Amino acid sequence: MPLYFARSLYKALAFKSNLITMENLQLFLLILQVIIAVAMIVLVLIQKSDGDSLSGIGGGSGGLNSVMSSKASANILTKITMVLIGLFMLNCLVLASISNAKKKEIQQQLEKTIQEQEQNATPEASPSQVPAQKTPSAPKVN
Repeated sequence: MPLYFARSLYKALAFKSNLITMENLQLFLLILQVIIAVAMIVLVLIQKSDGDSLSGIGGGSGGLNSVMSSKASANILTKITMVLIGLFMLNCLVLASISNAKKKEIQQQLEKTIQEQEQNATPEASPSQVPAQKTPSAPKVN
């Protein structure tokens, strides 16, 4: 399913086939993955816990708590974190599917190349056609 999602996303974004390739889509998704990861780290650190977090950034007890209650901000931050976690997991699956598809494609190309080389290879001389070579004997000791 993730590969189907990636291909449908690729087709939806591909206004001109030479502008968007699967490699560009994979690069975009990798950059998106890093952005999501950094955002999750920041959100987890901002969330209020036993006082070990960075929720006091920007003036002690101010920050988000001065605009809305601590309960509301905790709920909003928790929901945003959950959404980012879901996006992160989905992005991981799509990237893995794209990578697996590329691996299979490369493997098929290599197998095809090997078969072509085996067909085009000249037959090697059989052992009966190769002249026998003299093996050197050990020197005699007196």
